Amino acid sequence: MSFIGEQIKKYRNIKGMTQQDIADALGESSGRVIYNWEKGIGRPDCDKLARLCDLLGVSADELIGCKSMAQRPTATEWTTLQKYRALDEHGKEVVDYLIDSEYKRVTTLTRKPKTRMYKIDWFTLPASAGTGNILDSDLAEELLVPESAEAEQADFVISVGGDSMEPTYHDGDKVFVEKCDSVDIGEVGIFVVNGDVYIKELGNKCLISHNEKYKPIRIGENDSVYCCGRVIGIVEE
Repeated sequence: MSFIGEQIKKYRNIKGMTQQDIADALGESSGRVIYNWEKGIGRPDCDKLARLCDLLGVSADELIGCKSMAQRPTATEWTTLQKYRALDEHGKEVVDYLIDSEYKRVTTLTRKPKTRMYKIDWFTLPASAGTGNILDSDLAEELLVPESAEAEQADFVISVGGDSMEPTYHDGDKVFVEKCDSVDIGEVGIFVVNGDVYIKELGNKCLISHNEKYKPIRIGENDSVYCCGRVIGIVEE
């Protein structure tokens, strides 16, 4: 996944928008276009990039990975740097000592705030990447996860089993899931097919694995299929 793809996905989730929502707003025919951007397959042109920034409420610098203005030296800082460069070795040692002393004083006074933790239901039996497991509410355990946009949006966490969704999701990954009864084509969801649970990308009348060695799961008229929710991110360990 490219940096800009990660940023598009991050701010899309913060806004609570689907890939199809973004595609409709930008005049794209399918949410698959946005899915490809997020996976690093292509990227928006300049016109769409500007509209995308407005839509997501983020600057172009932030979206494409340029340094923000806060990270760039000010005119005063540049003047100070030029003066520093003009000093002899003794002068530089004096300035370095003062800077180090003040930096230690300030960082000692600045306490890092404690990370807020969220309690969320965790299904330890994995959603399959090849063979399914029953998603039973009685099997849910309580999991503490760090505060994040995904943690706030998610309704539960489920473990991934197998390798059929690699390289996007790996065996043992825990993923955040937002409850919903349908997802758009191109989005990854948790599906129950004839009693078995899968994490798959929704295709046209099929469920798609990201690992090319696995064939899509075709959905027939007689199959029992329902969606448990949309996968919105990976739980960072």
